[in-house]
This record gives sequence, structure tokens and C-alpha cells, in this order.
Amino acid sequence: MEDYRLVAERRTSTGKKHTKQLRADGRVPANLYGFRKDGITLSLSAEDVSKVVAGGSKVVDVEVEGSVDKAVVQELQWDTFSTYIQHVDLLRIDPDRIATADVPLSFTGEPTALKIGGQLRYHLKHITITCSDYRVPPHIEVRIGSMQMGDSLTLADVPIPEWMKVETASDSLLVDLFDMRKAE
Repeated sequence: MEDYRLVAERRTSTGKKHTKQLRADGRVPANLYGFRKDGITLSLSAEDVSKVVAGGSKVVDVEVEGSVDKAVVQELQWDTFSTYIQHVDLLRIDPDRIATADVPLSFTGEPTALKIGGQLRYHLKHITITCSDYRVPPHIEVRIGSMQMGDSLTLADVPIPEWMKVETASDSLLVDLFDMRKAE
């Protein structure tokens, strides 16, 4: 998975006047800190920061004077009307740290069979995955909208990103759709 790359310039001056000039030049002031290194003040292209935010990415590669650090967007400060990003805090992370976590499943969509007597049975509410700790997702989406009466979904039916190793058995039943009319 390719992360956004933010090419940053070190800031040598700080203060209200300098910050105002940075923003007028299409730049966003930023701080990069953490993971066993000193914090540094930076400026980033406002356009690049907007792309990161619009893309929903929290993980970025920050390039400063030829050196690249993996970081997460820790905090964004917006102007009064939430139109422009005023400041970015970036927290360096360990790109080699691995985590095993239970991630909830988020079932999306509504099968049409529910309107004619179908009933969904949920068998798993979460799965166990292993991946870089900064990539652990808040949930994994399982689309059930196209299910028909009698269908079932196993974990093997769910698209999983290649950077994620699933620890739960791939033949685990997640959900099935049965006909309540036949159960009576």
C-alpha cells in the first residue's frame, strides 16, 4: 500500500507574522515529532495537505531534506469556518511494529430478501488480523446487500487488503440469509 508523500521544508522562523506569510504563500505550518527523534517545525504545501485529508489518509511519508519518516496525522487545526487547514501535527511512528488485533465487522447494505420474509443470522462480529500497528482499521466492511435467500458469506468472500494477514479461519461463517416462511 502506497502512502501519501508530503515534501516538507524546515521552518527557520516562527511567530504570527511568519505563519501568516506562509499561509499567504499556499503553505501550512506543521510540527513533526515523536519516535525517538527531536521535534521539528515544517511547512507543507496546502494543496498536498488537502489531498491527504480528502483521501482520508492518516498515514503519510514525510520527506524533509532527503530523509523520509513514516507519520500519522495527529491533529488538524482548521480556520473558523472549517474551510482551510491552519496547522498540522504529525506523529512519527515505527514502520516495523506489528500488531495483532480483533477488528469489528461492519455489515453494509440491505438484501431485498428481507422484505419477503428473509432473516439474517450473524455468526461473527469481529475477526483477528495481524498487520503494521498503524494500519489496524477501525472496522472491516462486509457488503451484504446483494445476498439472496439461502446465501451465506464466509470470511473467504470478503476482500482483504494484501498488507493484512487474517488469523481467523477463512471458512468461518459470517452471516447467512434464511427464509423465515419455511421455518414456521
